[in-house]
Amino acid sequence: MTEELGRSGQLQGPALALKQVQIRARIQSCSGQHASAWLYGNAEADPRLWLSPAELAVAIRLRLGLPIAPMPSICRLCGTGSADVDGVHARSCFSGGRRTRMHNALRDVIADFARRGLLAPAVERPVFSNTERKRPDISYVRDGTTVVLDVAVTFPLQPSNPQYAKRAAEKPGGAATAYATAVKEGKYRGIIDNEPNPREWLAVPLVVDTFGAWCPGALTELRQIARKSALREDRTASAACQDFFHQLSFQVAQGVARIVIASGGARPDEAVHPVAGGSVTASRVFLPGRTCSLAGQPRSQ
Repeated sequence: MTEELGRSGQLQGPALALKQVQIRARIQSCSGQHASAWLYGNAEADPRLWLSPAELAVAIRLRLGLPIAPMPSICRLCGTGSADVDGVHARSCFSGGRRTRMHNALRDVIADFARRGLLAPAVERPVFSNTERKRPDISYVRDGTTVVLDVAVTFPLQPSNPQYAKRAAEKPGGAATAYATAVKEGKYRGIIDNEPNPREWLAVPLVVDTFGAWCPGALTELRQIARKSALREDRTASAACQDFFHQLSFQVAQGVARIVIASGGARPDEAVHPVAGGSVTASRVFLPGRTCSLAGQPRSQ
């Protein structure tokens, strides 16, 4: 794709190099562990874990790096930015409260599995003895250690920080790791150091990028939560992990798709085509000079 853009003259020099990095970053992130778990749902899953046809169309376009609309429009979330055809602005826009909803959905799934593992998680409650201002997303005591979890979602292709794209292009979860290191790891360090027994505390950033790739520290902690739940529910750790990460991956895919749709950058009314006996999810893909279609199998109602 970048070779075609380079030959056509649409992108040259630094712009072409940046596009190549962004493509590598997307592919690396999508190949991260459990990043694509949302694609492996089953027909008997909770109906709340089904993407709507419009959400599925947008999620597939973003995953493949395809345009989500025929032309840019004004962002309906902030009212000032341009909702570009690649969904870059939408995934970077903090207006409208939808990023907070996605964050809270992830937090609630993690707290639910921690609860099922009898970890007795506290959600956004003061746990530090020296301050009540910092309230971690989730906290619990595991094997004598107070664990505080801070959930965050970052967009690896955000224009304001091209370093994230470079880190993401290097390895899966690179952008999430960079964000965890730069922003999250120091958030609680000073507070924990001032606790009476700082060695009995552990702060873990649970950072995931918008393509679904987690930072390594998050994967380690989330797997421990899944194993705890498996012991209490008499199922294998593998089955618990698969279920857990499917729900988390789904929340990221749905949350990002809903943000893009709400921004006005996508055209959900063009994502569904009725067929006899049910409906088929499809994505009309807008490319220069032609339109093609990505379709799934009919799903009976």
